[in-house]
Amino acid sequence: MTSQAHAIGQAIYIRTDTVDYEVEAIAFRSLEEMVEVCSKPRPKLTLEKIIIYSMVASGEPVALTLGFIASSRGQRPGHLELVND
Repeated sequence: MTSQAHAIGQAIYIRTDTVDYEVEAIAFRSLEEMVEVCSKPRPKLTLEKIIIYSMVASGEPVALTLGFIASSRGQRPGHLELVND
């Protein structure tokens, strides 16, 4: 895992091995490191979004968020229920 110091962004993962879908963030310091972080297989983790941020000349923070639809955010497999009307 990379240090938060001088990071340009984070890859946000959803932990699918926990009941409450905990979030795990992995910081990256370059676009090359972002590609490495996001392309590495991570068992029981699903990539939810990538956040890239910077400071513009005026000193205001700017962020770009790339979100992904995670199929694991739906109904939990252990709690499926059929309803007959």
